Amino acid sequence: MSHLLTEEDIMTTIQLTKLYHEETSFQRIPMEVESHLLDVIRQGKYEEFKVSSFDKIKENHGSIIQDSLKDFTYVVISAIAIFSRAAIEAGAVPDDAFDLSDALLFRLSSCTTQEEVHNIYQLSGIMFAKLVRQRLAKPTQAKSYQVEKMLTYIGRNIFHKITLASLAEYVGLSTSHLSRLFSQEMGISIHNYVQREKTNIACNLLMHTDRPISEIATYLGFPFPSNFAIVFRKWQKKSPTEYRTQMYREVY
Repeated sequence: MSHLLTEEDIMTTIQLTKLYHEETSFQRIPMEVESHLLDVIRQGKYEEFKVSSFDKIKENHGSIIQDSLKDFTYVVISAIAIFSRAAIEAGAVPDDAFDLSDALLFRLSSCTTQEEVHNIYQLSGIMFAKLVRQRLAKPTQAKSYQVEKMLTYIGRNIFHKITLASLAEYVGLSTSHLSRLFSQEMGISIHNYVQREKTNIACNLLMHTDRPISEIATYLGFPFPSNFAIVFRKWQKKSPTEYRTQMYREVY
């Protein structure tokens, strides 16, 4: 039979933790360090995001969990939640931040070494900061309600095939009116906008993961890798393979 914890159990654990800290002369990581990381994310300065090594963190972490891999995994789970909130507060689209959180947690669940966990830790801060940077870089002029609905629909369905018919049905406009309104306000056609957004996501996946190109194509809603390659070359002037060869890096 399982034992459900009580408040008294938690209070006992707190006392044990305090005793452990006293015996080890423990000092917590200064709040200024966490505040700096969150400020970097809120300002979209992903190039400046850098987390400490786990060896350094361990000196000031003070956990009584004996399994280091599990301990650091918990640290990263907490960090992803905090980073996500910081990005949303800075203007990132909530759905984008939550989708990124889900993807990072999914990847984290399969990590088997501290090195892999630390990679997720570093990558999470960079990618949340990039969400903010992308939002800050977008035009700030007011958009019509219909165009805002279109952008929401596209954002939520970016990993699927998006058609003018489905978009028109969602917004409640004819396909011709829809296309004209979007182009007028966004300065780009719906077709090209969707292609550009899918390509931007593909760039991140090619740069920061080792997922097969065929898998990335399927993930982004392309029926065949060849279709994906044509669209990718249109926007990046190189093939997905060439892009990965030039840009791929492991972040530690």
